[in-house]
Amino acid sequence: METRLLELDLAWLEIKGPDAAKFLNSVVTNDVRKATPAGLYALLLTPKGKIVADCFCYPCEDWFGIVCETRLKDVLLDNLKRYILFQQKVEIKDQSEKWRTFALLGEKAQEAGARLKEKDVWVILTTRWGQPCAEVWARRENFSRVKEKAAVPVLDAEAREVLRIESAAPAFGKDFDENTIPQEACLYNALSFDKGCYIGQEIVARLEHRGHVGKQLVQIFLETDAPPRAGEKICSKDQMEIGWITSSCFSPQHKKAVALGYLRYSFLDQTEGKVGAAPAKFKRLVK
Repeated sequence: METRLLELDLAWLEIKGPDAAKFLNSVVTNDVRKATPAGLYALLLTPKGKIVADCFCYPCEDWFGIVCETRLKDVLLDNLKRYILFQQKVEIKDQSEKWRTFALLGEKAQEAGARLKEKDVWVILTTRWGQPCAEVWARRENFSRVKEKAAVPVLDAEAREVLRIESAAPAFGKDFDENTIPQEACLYNALSFDKGCYIGQEIVARLEHRGHVGKQLVQIFLETDAPPRAGEKICSKDQMEIGWITSSCFSPQHKKAVALGYLRYSFLDQTEGKVGAAPAKFKRLVK
């Protein structure tokens, strides 16, 4: 894919203090000791294992940067502050007003991002939706200049949704929400099962080792050009309702409609069914 600019609406939080790493590891689902400059995906859960928000953790010398969607910032910030213990030396600051970000996505995105590095510009080399990605952070007063310097076309909303669904990347508010347990949405890349306790860990561990999910997200390939609407029923070949659609698009790569949706546990071994009148094939996101 040719390099495109991806508009992002992200918040930046800073977690500092001698107990920052210990505090984060007691709260989020992943092991922040394993965080790399490319970032570590993690979730914040309720004590009952339901998702409050998702975020990325970045190690920054002796402190951590936390990035989340701006619409999730307040709930994430409130919950983080709630779990600071009385004697823990931890300080949390919202620095979102100081920094703004965009991403470059595509085959030469990381090379283009590296050329934007300068004072007060931070470039994170990673992957997004299966594409090389350079996430560029700049001080708010310099943001427009740095963005113009990138000099690449903007990826429109429809194209970014196609890339997301083709790569089977669940999105908060579409494919999972505050009623979802991580394993239901196949968010295993956000979980650590060996780092010790964190908020909601007991439910997540019990489900993994002694139970099963009631439903699970799958990728769906439909024999039609018309994407189904969110909430549309997924049926077995004999027309029994077995799940529902959460997001969909027409995929130029597959030349057909592709979707994400949930299948109920009893039907997770099925590989074919229907959505409306269209035959559909199901691909599990975990084995």
